[in-house]
Amino acid sequence: MKKVIWLLSATIFMAGILIGCSSSGGAGSNNNGQGDNTAGGVPGEMTFGSATQGGFWYTLSGAMSDKMNDLFPDSSTTIVEGGSISNLLGLGQDKFHIAFSNGQTVPEALNGEKAFEEPITNVSTVATLYPNVFHIAVRADSDIHSVEDLAGKTVSPGIKGYSGELAFQEILKLNDMSYDDLEGIEYVGTSDGADLLRDGHIDAITGMLSAPVAVYQELDTTLGLRFIPLKKETVEALHAQNEGYLEHTIPAGTYPNQSEDVLTTAGYTVLLANNNLMSEDTIYKLTKMIIEERDSWEDISKVMSDFNAEYSVKNSVGELHPGAEKYYKEIGVLE
Repeated sequence: MKKVIWLLSATIFMAGILIGCSSSGGAGSNNNGQGDNTAGGVPGEMTFGSATQGGFWYTLSGAMSDKMNDLFPDSSTTIVEGGSISNLLGLGQDKFHIAFSNGQTVPEALNGEKAFEEPITNVSTVATLYPNVFHIAVRADSDIHSVEDLAGKTVSPGIKGYSGELAFQEILKLNDMSYDDLEGIEYVGTSDGADLLRDGHIDAITGMLSAPVAVYQELDTTLGLRFIPLKKETVEALHAQNEGYLEHTIPAGTYPNQSEDVLTTAGYTVLLANNNLMSEDTIYKLTKMIIEERDSWEDISKVMSDFNAEYSVKNSVGELHPGAEKYYKEIGVLE
């Protein structure tokens, strides 16, 4: 049985999380009557922090919850529309049992930085799934060839406050730049940004997106794009600041007219668990299912084509949940 909370309900739910964040006690001390299941029991009802309808997180959480219903037949799963930050807040408040987030957001939550007023200490990692790759796309005939060349240009960094926009600000800072050096900023989504680039209203679009991005593929075919690489020292400095930013290469041929590899950074989508609400045995079984069903996830999107147990461990951010650690050690991918 899968129950979906629609946008209005999720908005109210998220508001409650945000209001309660400052008094949460950080470590998720309030379990809201759901009971402490760390002793071994499977919760009768599990809440899965996902994302808004239409995105891959929402689709993937739906597919995973269907498999969870088979795995835990006496439990039901409720999907809640959220986002990287709000999902971590929900875990910290013991509102969510499991949730998706971005790898670069996890260290900020654990350390109580930026959007997190205090450390969130009751979360751990189940699996690392796929990379959200930082892109800087310009027209093929553009005179922009580096981050520094964005000076005096108009850029769409995506939606204000989203992970891609925050990463763009960090990248500018590491290149001794800021928004003040740009001609203008357009806070729009990926599709609208592509339209603005096509029509010549902006000079570049940036974002952290699973590659290949369908909108970019279409635009590269009809208009012609180039993708701007980051300097090696920029990628290394990002990782030094936040372990969730990992070096990544967009291989040549990812986009129709892309003839060279592009060095960039990526923040990986991770599945997190609430240590207060999810026992070692429950997460062991969940991790096993997620790894064994990897073909099902790839059938939904090729972005999951590299995912397997080795990939999950290699790109892991934060501390593994004991149940996940037990499974990875059992199959020999973790010492």
